[in-house]
Amino acid sequence: MIGAPTELIPLAKSSKAPPFLQSAPAAVYNDFVASRLVELRLPEFKSMREATVQLSPLTLLVGRNGSGKSNVLDALAVLSALAGGATFRDALDGGPAGPLVRGGSEGCAPVGEDAFTVGCSVVVERIHYHLDLEVSVRPSVQVKSERLWTRRRGGTRRGERQDLLRTEDPQPESGDIVARWDGGKRGPNPPVTFRASQLVTAQVASRIPATSQAGRRVRGIADEMLAALSNVFILDPVPHQMREYVPEKDVQLRKNAENLSAVLANLLADSATRSVLVEMTSSLSEAQVSEMDTVTSDLGDVMVTIQERIGSAVEQIPARLMSDGTLRFLAIAAALLDRPQREGGSGEFDGNQRTLVVEEIENGLHPSQAAVLLNQLKKSAESGVHTLATTHSPAILDALVGADHSSVIVCSRGADGWSRTTRLTDFPDYIEIAGRGLLGTAAVRDRLRPGKESTDSDRSLVDILGLR
Repeated sequence: MIGAPTELIPLAKSSKAPPFLQSAPAAVYNDFVASRLVELRLPEFKSMREATVQLSPLTLLVGRNGSGKSNVLDALAVLSALAGGATFRDALDGGPAGPLVRGGSEGCAPVGEDAFTVGCSVVVERIHYHLDLEVSVRPSVQVKSERLWTRRRGGTRRGERQDLLRTEDPQPESGDIVARWDGGKRGPNPPVTFRASQLVTAQVASRIPATSQAGRRVRGIADEMLAALSNVFILDPVPHQMREYVPEKDVQLRKNAENLSAVLANLLADSATRSVLVEMTSSLSEAQVSEMDTVTSDLGDVMVTIQERIGSAVEQIPARLMSDGTLRFLAIAAALLDRPQREGGSGEFDGNQRTLVVEEIENGLHPSQAAVLLNQLKKSAESGVHTLATTHSPAILDALVGADHSSVIVCSRGADGWSRTTRLTDFPDYIEIAGRGLLGTAAVRDRLRPGKESTDSDRSLVDILGLR
């Protein structure tokens, strides 16, 4: 149980809170927000070993090619895909575009290993909930172990792990796996049989009864975990696929942003959003952008256009004539501004955090415009869009202010060949170097080095970032 309720809140006052909190103390309801994804763990995933990434409103991954940056993004993509309830095989190896991540399910396991392990944490009303998952990839792709847990918040066992859902050892040749869920009573937790081919947490709603408060609590926490993971959006824009007319109603942005024009047409219908889009585009372009609009084909399909002043005339530039950099930036802008709405179409933000994931966010962006993009990412965080991105750009690092530095994660490979992550501010001489000037410049000039206790003690940060 969450704790002995001292004051129950009438349902009319708790409409913002998830059902599993509806018998909690009054304090639990204050300033309730939906679940937030706050940590990603990679104990053994691809080249990563014992890596942890704390997720901030804006998290940047930096490092040389092959350091493991993309593997961090892949791990989050895997968890997000599994949260939808698909089988491991379908989620990781299937689909019209091929495997979800490089190498598919078998590629998720470290070389020579038959399983991979990943985990994450979410916060719901200041309470942390954790999911740890181990998946075998040979001889079959299925759950090897899974654990949904939190820390006890009271009593003599305060701070100890409390299992909300935990699998037992899998049985050879079986397609099922048994897990025990927290029934809120003394003695062994009740067992339930789940399919081993899917994320167990994604099956909770159909397998654990809602006839008790304990059951509703476990179901509610599982729902919040799945919601946080399902709201991860992997954006990999492909500019040449954004230059065609698209159906006007195709307004749910795709990973490759091929339907960008329809998404932007929908966003432009709101005057405030239109102003933001025009301002952002104008600030990132040498052209004198005065307006953004769409044109419609004879079949009713749409294409986004930008109005530019050329000489004394105002020309309408369609997407098919825009540069790759402009289209890629517009895709990022669309992902930042296209927020889920509350049920019923009220137009209000639904409270769910979206985690936008972008690889090499500086692609197509002139270094002088790095600060503009970063400022927009920070503004979007205030409305519920957090960003996890990789970058190779010194200009991006230079555009960060001191408060942002703790959200920069350095990926590097040690002498043992494993990739690990280190928060930038954990480098021993970080304060000294940061005080000398711009961070990107310091890195390029080889001024920031890890300490002797680091596994990379013989390497400078400039080597780790690949900025020579």
